[in-house]
Amino acid sequence: MRLWRHLIGLALGSFIAVACQFGGGTATPTPASITATQVVTQQATPAPTPVVTMSPGAIVLKPPDLIVRAAAGEQMATIGPFFWVLESGFAGETTAPGIVLPSEHPLGVTVGEELHLSFAEERPPQSVKLAVYPQEGNFDHIAADPNSRKGFVVKTDPILTAEPTQQGAAFGWTVPQLPSGAYFLRVEVEWPQHPKNPRPDKTPRAVYVFWVQISS
Repeated sequence: MRLWRHLIGLALGSFIAVACQFGGGTATPTPASITATQVVTQQATPAPTPVVTMSPGAIVLKPPDLIVRAAAGEQMATIGPFFWVLESGFAGETTAPGIVLPSEHPLGVTVGEELHLSFAEERPPQSVKLAVYPQEGNFDHIAADPNSRKGFVVKTDPILTAEPTQQGAAFGWTVPQLPSGAYFLRVEVEWPQHPKNPRPDKTPRAVYVFWVQISS
């Protein structure tokens, strides 16, 4: 029986892949570590499985995409650190020293404009917290290597925070009176505990980042 469970664990480990999905110019974060786990039976102890790559048809283990829509267009957020549980009971966690930009250019928004944000699947979050950071002072190399990619690396306090009002899996936010310039919108989301979560000490959560250019 132990050998059988061991073989099942190896088969599952080779089948799992965790990756952040590309879409509409969205780049993936540069995680420091990624682990995935599943409870095979109630008696089995979840063991982290290092993720090497993603192949066609593999399981995509990540939170739902978050999209912001403005008068000038839309942008899909980059997903940063997260802990996520699929309906099957698989769970994965990532950490990241920084988050790459979600697009090649910031999304243009204006002061007083209402932005509409929504998730790609109907799994309403429990809480949403939004923080605004100026690009200046928070745009740096993600890794210690000076040749590494640059992105959003928190080095200052946010210039403001908010808790948008939710409507199911969507919420809105009105651009406040801020000096014209480039900003990062950091959205921290937490979902209700999942009944199949193999790590009940953790709750599903994720950090998202948008890049906007605010004008008066």
